[in-house]
Amino acid sequence: MIRILHMTPPEVSNGVYRYIFNHMPYIDQSKYEFSFLTKSADSLKKTREYEDFRFPVYQLDTVQRDGREAFAREIRNVLGRGFDAVHLHTSSWRGFLIEEIAMEMKVPKVIVHSHSSGIDFVDPAEREKLWRDHIYYKSRFSMDYATDICACSHVAADWLFPEDIPRDRIQILPNAVDVQRFRYHRETREDIRGRLGIGNRVVVGHIGRYSYAKNQEFLVRCFARAYEKDKRLYLILMGQGENISVVKKLVEELGMQEQIACYGWREDTPDFLQAMDVFCLPSRFEGLPISVIEAQAAGLRCLVSDLVTEEVDITGLVEFLPLEEECWAEALAEAAKTGDMAAGNREGIWKCRIDEAFRQTGYSIEASCEKLSCLYDTALCAAMK
Repeated sequence: MIRILHMTPPEVSNGVYRYIFNHMPYIDQSKYEFSFLTKSADSLKKTREYEDFRFPVYQLDTVQRDGREAFAREIRNVLGRGFDAVHLHTSSWRGFLIEEIAMEMKVPKVIVHSHSSGIDFVDPAEREKLWRDHIYYKSRFSMDYATDICACSHVAADWLFPEDIPRDRIQILPNAVDVQRFRYHRETREDIRGRLGIGNRVVVGHIGRYSYAKNQEFLVRCFARAYEKDKRLYLILMGQGENISVVKKLVEELGMQEQIACYGWREDTPDFLQAMDVFCLPSRFEGLPISVIEAQAAGLRCLVSDLVTEEVDITGLVEFLPLEEECWAEALAEAAKTGDMAAGNREGIWKCRIDEAFRQTGYSIEASCEKLSCLYDTALCAAMK
């Protein structure tokens, strides 16, 4: 059995976990054992995936900034349990100590995987400091710190890895999804809409962590302007994160409590996607947003910030817009006019376009699992040398 340790961020509902969890049902459980090292072990053990797979979870109690010696000791203790691969899921650089230790301990595979293209921090001064740290360490990164380097997109690759590393060394691992799980079902759409009491409203949807990067306040303001033009519009926001109270306060200030629903994180996001008419992601930056991949799998038209990589458009359903309020307000008002027609077309769109597009681009979970398995299989070969 090939033992892989995933080193993951603290927020269990973010895209990194969705990437890993999406693959788990399709990867050979008799051949690969996934373990996790995280600062949120208790939260991870409350997930549906933990209930299904009962994977080993290790609590990380320190970080490098708390003291190099204590952090190194904790990392060595975990790696000493014997892993064939360490898969580090990274958004920005703050040091290389984990990579250094893993290479020193001769872990056969040390994989650094870029998932972002910016610093997701609200406070400008802190964001600037973290950006400077990232640039400092990025310039010093080399293949002495990893056996393999990966990214969810070319933009994410350029963000994390310096120019002197040949781009053909970087593997692009798509943020793939199980397309069938998101397939459009009219009955599900009607059921969710009935339960929410939104009938024939034109539903604008957004799924993402309430954060600086996802930029939900911008979407709320644009929606409020569009609602003045068409009262059929209704906005659903879903996710968790540090900015949820800020977003809810803005909704109240605009007097939009009856027109905007702010939900926390939910496991039934595929069902909610069925109820939507258009999906929005006004992000300031992204690696490659899984939420937009999922929305396309559901056959939804997607309005996406032009600061997001065009690699995310795998079906032709994505329209990129500049982050200008009037532009987005007009696009949302226009979506209201075509909402009913778009809903009626989704089943046809799915049959003639969606499934084939995902297969051809490598964003089907089956194709992605094959690629990930090949990456891990070489760990076994390395261990046997």
